[in-house]
Amino acid sequence: MSLVAIILSACAALPDDAPIVEQLDSDTGATITRLGHPLELYRDTLVPHELGRFTFVAPFETNQAGKRELYLWLAVPIDSPPDSEPPSVEVNGKALTLAAPGRDADFAGLRHSPYKLPTPWSTMYYFKIDDAIAATLAEAHDLGVHVSEATRNGNVRTPFVLEVGSDTRLKQFASRQ
Repeated sequence: MSLVAIILSACAALPDDAPIVEQLDSDTGATITRLGHPLELYRDTLVPHELGRFTFVAPFETNQAGKRELYLWLAVPIDSPPDSEPPSVEVNGKALTLAAPGRDADFAGLRHSPYKLPTPWSTMYYFKIDDAIAATLAEAHDLGVHVSEATRNGNVRTPFVLEVGSDTRLKQFASRQ
C-alpha cells in the first residue's frame, strides 16, 4: 500500500450517523472534525412552513497542517440580510460571548460548509470559538439561539431551544480538544 493511500485511509470519514466524524476536505487539504449531525433547536411558535421551526447548531474543528481552529456553525431558517444582527447563543441560560461571525465557509478556511444546509433559505453563520467555549458547550443542559426576525410589527428576537438531555455529542466533541 502506498504512503498516500495510508494517509488517506487515516482521514477516512466515519458514517454521518456516528457521533463524531473526521473527514478530509479535498479542496483545502484540511481535516475537519465535526458532529455526525448538527443539533436541532426548536421554536414553539406558529410559522407558515414546518421547516421554519428549526435552527441547527454544531461545532467543528479544522486542522490545516497542524494548525487547529474551532468554530461554531449555525443555520437559521430566516433569510437574513448581511447587515442584520447575528444570532446569539445561550448555554444553560447564559449568553456566550462570541466574536463577529462569517457568513460563508471561507471564514473557516473551507470552500464548503462542513454540514449540509438543512433548507435552501437558511442563513449560515460561522463563529470562531476557543477551547473554553467548546467546554461550555459540552456542559450544556439547555441550548438557546435567538435570531432577529422581521415581522409586520418590527424586528423581534425569536428563540429556538433544545434540552440536550442524554445527547453526549457535545461532550464527546470537547473531549477531543
